[in-house]
Parts: sequence; C-alpha cells; structure tokens
Amino acid sequence: MIEASCHCGNIKIDVPETTKAVTSCNCSACSKYASLWAYFSPKDVKVTTVTHSISSYSWGDKTIEFHHCNNCGCLTHYTPTARGNKDKMAVNFRLVNANVVSALKIRYVDGADTWEEVKP
Repeated sequence: MIEASCHCGNIKIDVPETTKAVTSCNCSACSKYASLWAYFSPKDVKVTTVTHSISSYSWGDKTIEFHHCNNCGCLTHYTPTARGNKDKMAVNFRLVNANVVSALKIRYVDGADTWEEVKP
C-alpha cells in the first residue's frame, strides 16, 4: 500500500501499489501545479478526508477535476468528470514518500501542444 497525504494531513490517498512511472506534463495547469501524476483506476484508490475540506477545479474540455485541500492548498489528485474517462484518475505523487518517488521513471509529456512523450 502506498499513501499520499497533503501537507496538513487532511487528505489521505491510498493506492494498492506503486507504479513504474510518473508523468510530468507541461500543460497550462500541470506546469503551474508542478505535479507528478501516477495513474490508477478509481476503484483502486481510496481518498479520505479528516474535515471534508476539499475543493475541485475543472477547466478546458472539463473532462477532469483537480482536487486540493482547503486547509493547506496541496493539489492531491484528479478525477474524471461525467465527460471524462471513468477508468482513469491520477494521484499527485509529489505527496508520496520521496524514497518511493526517487525509484520511479519520470515521463515528460507535451500537454501544451502535441500530447506526446518528449525527452527532458
């Protein structure tokens, strides 16, 4: 089990296992968030909150909602909307233990233009 947690501990996310790679995207949102996304099926991810103080933001084609903690502001994950891919969500692995993250490959995706993987 891998756990991600926002800075204040209000939001905890459990995934059954780690992934082999995380994605760094340069789209207008992800580049500002500086997130490292690990992708999972929503049925395999458990999100819990202490105070239920969580907000979401959706932009562009409105296929995903970015979620963040209202207490500390950390971006924790994104989920599909009714228009999105119901079988895919992402967890921000910047919120996972650094030892886990350091063992993973980082994929760089040009989300600002081509949506193709690029060399760093």
